[in-house]
Amino acid sequence: MPTPKRCVIMAGGTGGHVFPALAVAIALRERGWDVQWLGTAERMEARVVPANQFDIHFLPVTGLRGKGLKVRLQGLLALGKSLWHARRLLQRLKPDLVVGFGGYASGPGGAAAYSLRIPLMIHEQNAAIGMTNKLLGRLAKKILLGFSAAQNQFGQVANRCVTVGNPIRQEIASLQPKVSTHTPLRVLIVGGSLGSAPLNAAIPDIAGRYPGLSVWHQSGKNQAQALEQAYAGAHCEWQVSEFIEQMHEAYAWADVIICRAGALTVSEVAAAGLTAVFVPLPHAVDDHQTKNAQALVNNEAAVLIPQQNLAAQLPGVIERWLADPGRCVAMGKNARQQAQLDATDNVINQCIALTGETADGV
Repeated sequence: MPTPKRCVIMAGGTGGHVFPALAVAIALRERGWDVQWLGTAERMEARVVPANQFDIHFLPVTGLRGKGLKVRLQGLLALGKSLWHARRLLQRLKPDLVVGFGGYASGPGGAAAYSLRIPLMIHEQNAAIGMTNKLLGRLAKKILLGFSAAQNQFGQVANRCVTVGNPIRQEIASLQPKVSTHTPLRVLIVGGSLGSAPLNAAIPDIAGRYPGLSVWHQSGKNQAQALEQAYAGAHCEWQVSEFIEQMHEAYAWADVIICRAGALTVSEVAAAGLTAVFVPLPHAVDDHQTKNAQALVNNEAAVLIPQQNLAAQLPGVIERWLADPGRCVAMGKNARQQAQLDATDNVINQCIALTGETADGV
């Protein structure tokens, strides 16, 4: 029996890196590949990856951007140590392919793969490329993009880029397009796993003015009680959840969403066919959240409100929703048309092409 292909996936730190990588890892495993994971022990991948029955290996590495001199020097020493560990690991695992999705482990892992002449492929989720992928792009045989806007930022190696979209969980990709809105209008508010203090502070007062709304607000860790107090006396229907485990159920429930504009969030919102108000994180590196949202905004599928303008502009948006619910449906359809529902398959096809796998998986 032929030996299965082996892929080492490098991803960690945030759900924006981990969940697209996990979608690809699951699809590769279903195809018969052996998938190993490279990450860091203190971040979310240490919990999520083993829970999905993948072997994970840890590197002692931290980020370097924006730190003090002492911390940066310590980080550089750890980076050198991580590169050595990554080389040793890859020499032992002998993968056919290494794929980086971002996170601290991707830098040394990608450099180690290149030094050992193991084919390296990277996936950039954002419309503005990260520092690690900017460096690894020169070493990678193929650069996969979540948004086509990132291509020109790779400069001399832009010809290696292929826009494939951001892989999302199958239960989200399988959601049916919406054909009407509910009464009252259902508004989902998501600030990420840690929540968003600015959204938590501003939205209860605004949404609470409108009896025609039903609000489901994800508060973030340890913020639910304070948020429930903020909604006390609100004229709208409301419910607060500290964390929403089954996001596909929340997307299916909602008519519209108010959220940040991380790459994975934007891709999931498009797949779910939701009208969105994106409130980009104002201090995101290279303002990448604004750039992520732009593709949907430019196609009349979403509204973008800078955080500092939220209190002034959001009431007008809500009033337009209530006055013309059909507009919500139309914008949701526009969003769905921008979704790349085959993103996972696109990545798998690139893996196959780089490793020379045949159609029957050998």
